[in-house]
Amino acid sequence: MSARACAAIISLGVLTAACSPSTSSSHTTPPLAPALGMSWLRVSPGQGAPGAAVALDVACLDNLGAVRSPVLDIGELKGNPDGHQPWHLFGTATVRPNATPGRYQITTTCGQTTLTAAFTVTPLAHSAG
Repeated sequence: MSARACAAIISLGVLTAACSPSTSSSHTTPPLAPALGMSWLRVSPGQGAPGAAVALDVACLDNLGAVRSPVLDIGELKGNPDGHQPWHLFGTATVRPNATPGRYQITTTCGQTTLTAAFTVTPLAHSAG
């Protein structure tokens, strides 16, 4: 066996090897950097008529800005109540009653990165009467 003990750590999809001498000397390993591609803004479903509710799913490992949309009223984003993955937030939004059918962008910032998701406002369904 070598004079160094090594361990592999997988965190957020990134494999990092941490090695420390087998002697009892003090050694500090810097924290793992966030994995690339771990930030997102998702809306589900990706379309809806005025008055419809949609779900938002946001992940950000940096400072998260406000989520904005010209056609959605965005509710509060909340994390897991047990504190797991505090960088992963969920919320709901409602399509504004006066939203015109068409394709729109939902945006936010995560640090210096802009996150976007497309959303399509559909016409209200008219019931036959």
